[in-house]
Amino acid sequence: MTGKLTYIGSSYSTEGKGGDSTLEAPPDDPLASQNSLIVADSCLLAVNAASNTLTSFQILVNQGVVEGFEKVSIVGSGGDIPVSITYSSANRLVYALNSGGPGSISGFALNEECVLEPIPESSVSLNQDPPPPAGPPYFVSSPAQIDFIPSSQQLLVTIKGIDGNPISGGINQFDVDSATGLVSNLRIFETGKGSIVPFSFDFDDDDNLLVVDAFGSSTPGSANTGRVSMYNFQGLNNTVSLVQNEMIGQTAVCWIKYSSGCAFTTNNGSSSISSLSVSNGSITLIDSVAASLNNPIDEIFSPNGRYLYALSTGHTSDGQPRIYVYDVINDCELREIQVISDGLPNESVTIFGAVGLAVF
Repeated sequence: MTGKLTYIGSSYSTEGKGGDSTLEAPPDDPLASQNSLIVADSCLLAVNAASNTLTSFQILVNQGVVEGFEKVSIVGSGGDIPVSITYSSANRLVYALNSGGPGSISGFALNEECVLEPIPESSVSLNQDPPPPAGPPYFVSSPAQIDFIPSSQQLLVTIKGIDGNPISGGINQFDVDSATGLVSNLRIFETGKGSIVPFSFDFDDDDNLLVVDAFGSSTPGSANTGRVSMYNFQGLNNTVSLVQNEMIGQTAVCWIKYSSGCAFTTNNGSSSISSLSVSNGSITLIDSVAASLNNPIDEIFSPNGRYLYALSTGHTSDGQPRIYVYDVINDCELREIQVISDGLPNESVTIFGAVGLAVF
């Protein structure tokens, strides 16, 4: 299925194929990742998982109003099945995460015209052994997200299951050379049986790392066991150290976003959003079910942090994706203010469904 972007009822082809059956993911979560579509200054970047490419668009703005997009470049992702992408505005550096095979990351320079240029010798294998045919589905052990830490000096990658084992997840940590864009000094923090399927992550205002564990410390597929773990960076090499676990009590807790003291998780298996307060180096569950929506996946905040947008796939109801818009009020509470389905193709048409959200 050809990848497309939807914006206010209009669609733009990425000239690549979105979604991939290789991951053995459910139809409503073909990439099993976070940040497959991101804004990079005046550019919009998208992964084409089944084409092994990335597409860049320039965001067209007239007197402060976004009028559409212009496709600028399509480049190879440097590996198989790209699922996540990240950008550092400090040096206009982009890295893509490829989840296929042993997994890999690859770097790109992004110029002011939104052209992506591969950085020579930047591709690094994650050396993962995929699960055997008789093992678990690939999506519960594949790499899930890549992102720079707030200082842009390091890259982090979450791997749901080391060497295909979904009860031995890990966080890969690389140093980034700001001059060359190359990475080095890989460190691997194994979350082990205490963190089953570490999926996506974000950072709080103190640069602590917030990671969602899709099934907490229970067997993948277990109900109401998801949780959020907080980590910080210590020592000369800024090694990852566990600070706290907070139970969510929902199923398939896979996506997390943070803003202004509040973190929200979207829980695909429970068709819910959970809310947490984050302050003074600790996390506290506010509401296990802060909102209900059918099989949510990706979520994102507005630039000012006031509004939360969540993508509901509608997989177990009518197969119609919807974008839910919430006003973040009081103590990390959500008030639904809009539901959008116009322009979002039904799952029966897209085969893999809709995935990815970007706000600008």
